[in-house]
Amino acid sequence: MNDILGVHYLIGFYDCDENYLISVFKIKDLMINAGKIGNFNVVKSCFHQFKPYGVSGVLVLKESHFTIHTWPEHQYAAVDIFLCDTSLNIDKVVEYLCEIFSTDNYKIKKINRGVCNE
Repeated sequence: MNDILGVHYLIGFYDCDENYLISVFKIKDLMINAGKIGNFNVVKSCFHQFKPYGVSGVLVLKESHFTIHTWPEHQYAAVDIFLCDTSLNIDKVVEYLCEIFSTDNYKIKKINRGVCNE
């Protein structure tokens, strides 16, 4: 098997505005908006508010999944986007998340999935 079946993006956002990271309502809104920007086809969603703080959000996509897990106390958000439709481009999604999180400090790792040597 040499074909790429999907692309998995692991993105860490640092120095984020913690006001967005603490609210399940804000994370839900930004994920839905980011999904629209990325042309993701949302199948199902789930969001959870942790106590005392932190949020996890999951969008199950026709193309695979989009997740965010936040650590407001560290001004950090971990984002995971796995797309089996390799024609979708996440650059605008990352740009939007940077804007909302008020940061330009992020690291992205791109992994091709479904290849023999992964």
